Amino acid sequence: MSVTTSVNQQTRGVLPVGQGRGTLTQAVIAGVLFVLIAAPMIPLFAQVFLDKPLYYPDAAFTLSNFTRFVTDAEIRGTLATTALFCTMVVAFSMFFGTTLAILVGRTDLPMRGLLLSVLLWPLFISPQIIGFGAILSYGPSGFMTAFAARLLGPSPWNLYSVTGIAIISGIAATPLTILYCLTAARQQDPNHSSAARTVGAGPGKILTRINLPLMRPALIFALIMNIVNSLEALAIPLILGQPVGIRFLTTLIYDMSFVRATPDYGLVAALAILLMAILAILFVVQRLVLRKSYRFVSVGSRTGQLTPLSLGRWRWPAFALVVTYIIFGTLVVLGAVGVRSVTVLMSPFVSPLDVLTLRNFQQLFSVDVYVRAMRNTLVLALIGAALGTILITAVSLVAQRSQLRLSRAVDAMAQLPRVIPGITVGLGVFYAIVFVPGLSLLSGTIWALLIAYLIRFISSGYGIVSPALFQITTDFDRAAQSVGAGWTTTMRRIVVPLTRPALISCFILLMILMIKEYASAIFLMKSGSEVIGSAMLSLWIDGQTGPVAALAVLQIGITAVLILAATRIFGVKLHG
Repeated sequence: MSVTTSVNQQTRGVLPVGQGRGTLTQAVIAGVLFVLIAAPMIPLFAQVFLDKPLYYPDAAFTLSNFTRFVTDAEIRGTLATTALFCTMVVAFSMFFGTTLAILVGRTDLPMRGLLLSVLLWPLFISPQIIGFGAILSYGPSGFMTAFAARLLGPSPWNLYSVTGIAIISGIAATPLTILYCLTAARQQDPNHSSAARTVGAGPGKILTRINLPLMRPALIFALIMNIVNSLEALAIPLILGQPVGIRFLTTLIYDMSFVRATPDYGLVAALAILLMAILAILFVVQRLVLRKSYRFVSVGSRTGQLTPLSLGRWRWPAFALVVTYIIFGTLVVLGAVGVRSVTVLMSPFVSPLDVLTLRNFQQLFSVDVYVRAMRNTLVLALIGAALGTILITAVSLVAQRSQLRLSRAVDAMAQLPRVIPGITVGLGVFYAIVFVPGLSLLSGTIWALLIAYLIRFISSGYGIVSPALFQITTDFDRAAQSVGAGWTTTMRRIVVPLTRPALISCFILLMILMIKEYASAIFLMKSGSEVIGSAMLSLWIDGQTGPVAALAVLQIGITAVLILAATRIFGVKLHG
């Protein structure tokens, strides 16, 4: 064995002992991952170069699907609208997310623990629900719009505009920015702030000259992730933009697939690939920018405990601003959904107590399609989270704790779904079911959705389990192998049990994500395979806002129970 190989193995924590053991198991795990990711993507790429659906025998090679990006005025306009929308969403979420993260994570803001918990609520709620709540509260007939009209005159704002859609999407995206920036705001060497105080620097200068620059890696990461999330957003742009003809890249794909009389599958595939390519470029940029992030290290040898920055006379005004954001950005939106779920109608001119009803919930449990949607969602979440955790654990072990020659490729493939939007995943699985022999049996079943969900969230779970493995010394592996234990036995009996907290976190996260998910299911759902997201959209299109609100409340309730179990029973920390 060469010196370079030995050094590389030590760097990755891989053992030179028992090299041949477990190789077959590792190869099978790698093969399952490659097939799972590649099978939907290959037909999707093939469709881009065909003038008809790939299952047509007379489909011919063409490049017109690409040239139409330049020649089609609708596509050019959509790309411009998407760019404007993304800019607004990113600006909103970065400004408020960073500000709120610093206030609750770095200052002496009153009740900052409670405020942080409420600020993160939208992170665990489906964007569809946020969109529905925004219409009920801030739409043309919303109760907040009616109150504002009394003070500001008729039509105080226009929710059904690019700006309105961007603000609501920004509200949904802000908790992610808070989460990314929170740890960076908290884990800073107290000596920096102490030194600044000794030369007379106030809180403002310390924040802008010291804290924010040290948070630059987290800010860059949050910036890229916000661009990615705004580009692949579907639910809120679809709910708010579709009725007034405002189209973004994702909603144009939806429109060409489901709304128009003749679906343009070639152009739909090209748009999906374009979206994926943009996301891939963004992640490459992220890695290049952050490769020298060691320059911003601020957690090292400390001589004291980090003291929260004193806001002085601005302490209570800052508290009032955070509470105001929470009230109008979270509580009003979710409260509108809750009130509408137990009322016949909702109006600022009618007291909710006069129109109370349980009929909305009764309708959900008396109509087969809605009962089936709830059952399917729970089944997919439970089975999907269990299978996903098992698969992600196996993949992580191969990528981080094996000598398989393809281990680096396994690591890269496990992170690839980060650049595949949900709508692209669903489209790829749809083509795979049509194109790959034997997969047609999955058509119209929830198992097709299960495959899409697994692909969609592999990277999310891998980001939890893989780092946990780095914290476990390879001395355990060597000790087990020295007494004859093979790779599979070592991983199953020693390493995996030590990662139990991470596995529980992965399972809970996958359940929450799968309960929320809708974008990757839209191409795969048929009668019998509905989920809560599709049922809510169908009810909304039919104008049944009461049952929509009731279904949303049930989804929030299920998620709340999962979060409570995760934090209270299993001790999972949802934020730093």
